Amino acid sequence: MDHKSGIPYYCGSRQPNCDYHHGQLSPVKGAGCYQVTRANRTHPEWDDGIGGTYKHGADLAWWNGSFYVHYFTNPVSEHTGAGQSILAVSRDGRRWEDFRVAFPPYRIPACTVTDYKGNTVGFSGETYAFIHQRVGFYRTKGNRLLLLGFYGWSPKPWVNNWDNYGIGRVVRELYPDETMGPIYFIRPCWQGGWSREQLLYPLYTEAEDKGFVESCEELLSDALAIQQWAEENGDRDELIRIKHDGNGSTNQAFCWYHIDEKTVIGMWKHSRCARSDDGGRTWSPVRVSPSLVMSGQKVWAQKTADSRYAMVYDPTLESTHRWPMCVTTSDDGIAYDDMLLVHGEVPPMRFGGFWKDCGPQYMRGIAEGINRPDDALWIAYTVNKEDVWVARLPLPITGTETQRELQNGFEDFTVYSPKWAPVTVTGFPSLRLADFDRYDYAKAERILCETKRLELAFTIVPRQADHGTLYCELQDGSGQTAVRLVFREDGMLGLRTTALISLGPYEADREIDIRISADCGAYEYTLKIGGGEEKSYRFMTAVKSLSRFVLRTGAPRLVPGREDEPVEDEGYSLVMADEKEEAAVYDLTRFWAESTES
Repeated sequence: MDHKSGIPYYCGSRQPNCDYHHGQLSPVKGAGCYQVTRANRTHPEWDDGIGGTYKHGADLAWWNGSFYVHYFTNPVSEHTGAGQSILAVSRDGRRWEDFRVAFPPYRIPACTVTDYKGNTVGFSGETYAFIHQRVGFYRTKGNRLLLLGFYGWSPKPWVNNWDNYGIGRVVRELYPDETMGPIYFIRPCWQGGWSREQLLYPLYTEAEDKGFVESCEELLSDALAIQQWAEENGDRDELIRIKHDGNGSTNQAFCWYHIDEKTVIGMWKHSRCARSDDGGRTWSPVRVSPSLVMSGQKVWAQKTADSRYAMVYDPTLESTHRWPMCVTTSDDGIAYDDMLLVHGEVPPMRFGGFWKDCGPQYMRGIAEGINRPDDALWIAYTVNKEDVWVARLPLPITGTETQRELQNGFEDFTVYSPKWAPVTVTGFPSLRLADFDRYDYAKAERILCETKRLELAFTIVPRQADHGTLYCELQDGSGQTAVRLVFREDGMLGLRTTALISLGPYEADREIDIRISADCGAYEYTLKIGGGEEKSYRFMTAVKSLSRFVLRTGAPRLVPGREDEPVEDEGYSLVMADEKEEAAVYDLTRFWAESTES
């Protein structure tokens, strides 16, 4: 792609191998993936208090020192049932325990509507709307934060609540004390046939708070923010500047970023891009950038606090198998390179539902106009359309380690931290991996200076010896494992080399010091445990170099694979998916690594 074309393109050499959830890509050093919600049908108190197993459309804000995630949830499937949206709150972005309903279920009143296409539909008064929106936040210049949702209905489960199927967009204010104001309609879908008398909430212009009214009008005059409403509002809405081109192609899930005051890049699903050179007033035609490999999983791009650019997306052409979630970076906002892994874990889908897709998807960062932390890029997204996650990518974004010797530094571990398998730094200090999730695991990995010869020493304190597992591995840059030790659930420490070897028992709450000296030239290593004898073993896989130290509370997984399709049966669920297991806990209290390659 010629740089002069003016729209983003990928000029890197890496593309993921999607036979693996991690794509065989190097992870971002020090990144953290943290689960906000874990869908639970029978114990909503362990979830967000609602119990819906379809969760999607997460949006993210950082305001007055707290993180907020706004997402919508339906009982089972995307376009059926009484939908509502949830506001989750966190002080640090890692621990999420505060959930409140932002927009409740909307019971459509008994009425008859006739849309602009001449279609007449009657509602009995027993039908509930569902929620589906692209954006959940807007911050005004006066630092007032608006919450946004979109109610609609669907004649069939596969029809979106857009254009003539929409009821309208609702708004309320989030106050600094985290209470919320009344709900109003900011943009009803008049084209859908709805009159003021048929709406359950008043129009924003009827609010007594004139500052709130002015905030809504500021939003309505912000063309870039309003462009995010394009699918729901439809092309007939004069507020939408970038229309569909009329050939059947759709511009979905708009995001944008400024390169300078006048130059704005717009991006959509399916590799579609456009450019404005006058601050967003006029745009080039929307066209596909072929080097951006993506499907319908959304894309997010922004300028980062270190004056570079980052683009987060799933670089796969598949739509139902959405992995891995990656980031590419750019110096100029046009040419993107250095593809790295953000989220490379795909647990099994625990609940069936219509239009659920596997993997991390629908990523959104913090939009322009809302403050952003200076030290990291934050992304909200969903996994399997049933769990909500956030990812923190420290700046600058890199997938390499240049220091030949590393000591402790637990903050530089890349972590995968589900709600029921959390990874935390404790006060010892130590890195703690806990796990009481039968369908997922905790994972922490440290990027190492790539080397053919490595000295490694670490200490593990298992807090039990009769259940749980911990895998301790050395891997190369593509995730191939050369060295694997396993704290097994039977209380034995095992080794996977050319065969499975039992090294002896371990005890709960007793430190186990482990030292490894690995040589990729000979495909072998020496191992010393505690004060025992040093012994030599062969690698389990022949690798040319080592660049990762990995801890994981479960075996590696390849399922779901590309031949495994999501289950549409709404009654389906995995056995005991809502129940916790007995917790297994492991502490990493010491870590040291050094490249001894000359």
